[in-house]
Amino acid sequence: MVFKSSILQLDGNPLICDCVDFIFYSILSYSTSRSGFLTGTLCHKPDSLFDRRVLSVPLDQFVCEVSDYCPHGCRCVHRPANSTLHVYCSNANLAVLPRQLPELPKSYTEYKLDFSNNRLLGRLEHRDYFANASILDASNCGIRTVDSWTDVFTMKYAYLHGNRLASLPRSVATLNVSAKHITLFANPWTCSCDDRWMRDWISSMSNHLLNAEYVSCASPSRLHGKALLQTSDTELCFSPVKRALTIAMPSSVGVVIVVLSAIVVYRLRVKLYARWKFHPFDRDECLDEDMEFDVFLSCHSDDNLPHGNDIRVQLEQRGYRVCYPPRDFLAGNTICENIYNAIVRIKRTVCLLTAHFLQRFNQLLTIVIFFDFLSIAFIIDYLFIIVGGQSTTIINLQRKMLSFCVRLIVKNVCLHFISFHLVGYRRA
Repeated sequence: MVFKSSILQLDGNPLICDCVDFIFYSILSYSTSRSGFLTGTLCHKPDSLFDRRVLSVPLDQFVCEVSDYCPHGCRCVHRPANSTLHVYCSNANLAVLPRQLPELPKSYTEYKLDFSNNRLLGRLEHRDYFANASILDASNCGIRTVDSWTDVFTMKYAYLHGNRLASLPRSVATLNVSAKHITLFANPWTCSCDDRWMRDWISSMSNHLLNAEYVSCASPSRLHGKALLQTSDTELCFSPVKRALTIAMPSSVGVVIVVLSAIVVYRLRVKLYARWKFHPFDRDECLDEDMEFDVFLSCHSDDNLPHGNDIRVQLEQRGYRVCYPPRDFLAGNTICENIYNAIVRIKRTVCLLTAHFLQRFNQLLTIVIFFDFLSIAFIIDYLFIIVGGQSTTIINLQRKMLSFCVRLIVKNVCLHFISFHLVGYRRA
């Protein structure tokens, strides 16, 4: 059978230039005998190609809109020229990824997923259709967590820049990365000592990561804006708290030692003074006041000699002005008047409390009641009580004197009990 050559003219026909006849247009684009064929034929649909000559339309523009299972607010387009089903969901106000997509028309067709600029998409969840996707654009979506980094690393292109990723699980360093291009810049990465591995991982991924030099730190503030690849171990592991503790610890220990030492010295101040004549706590509350005496020495008349006079001698040898009753009390005045006049003119009161003194203690209480000794008691800043006698007597005297001061409500009087035995008294 012999076929005669013929000429096919399709001019004037309303052709639909979509993916349905893509194979025909593809064969025709590579045909060497297409001269004159479809020369005047124009596309009638889609609207984007209306009235264009069929032979002038690029092959990648022969596409089909897919509506079945296309997510709401998205646009799904089958492009036979590059064997993709492009899902356009950019700026679709998605809060979660679509759970279902249109079925792939061919087994070799792959999804091209554009979920960019969905600010409510805070989590990149796993989807089964990721296994048949070649491109994932989830940039500028506010993503904080990624369920499966394996899904990301097995795609040819994965764009995750402009999200809110702060860290990567360390397990990503063990995953096989087959992607050609991955973007992770413009995320608020945390740069700490625990993230040193991430810096090394990014360095090893230079063939896969686009703009790796722009992966920068957001926190801590001292590293804000610095490229992670340019950080050192010292910078990543620097801890202001540890440094402050390192500086403050020796100082704190020194302060504690000084305070404890001061407390010990203060508690043992009497013994320190008696043994080494060390008295750092001396102070004069009556400085610049016109006081006639420094010390009023109060003791029983039976104790004036030798102990009372012995104490007077030691005080005066040290430069103190002592009001000594046998010597300085005015004859003719009552005992109460002499005591009062002595107390208001002195800075300190030293009381030699002995058994003799105790015998007249009740008489002293009677004098207090009638003489209004409260006014005198509040004048006294410090009352030094020197207790002499046997241990049992000392304890009884201390208890009675404290009870006496409590009854007087003497809150401002500081009592210093200095105990010694009258027999064998050793001078301080």
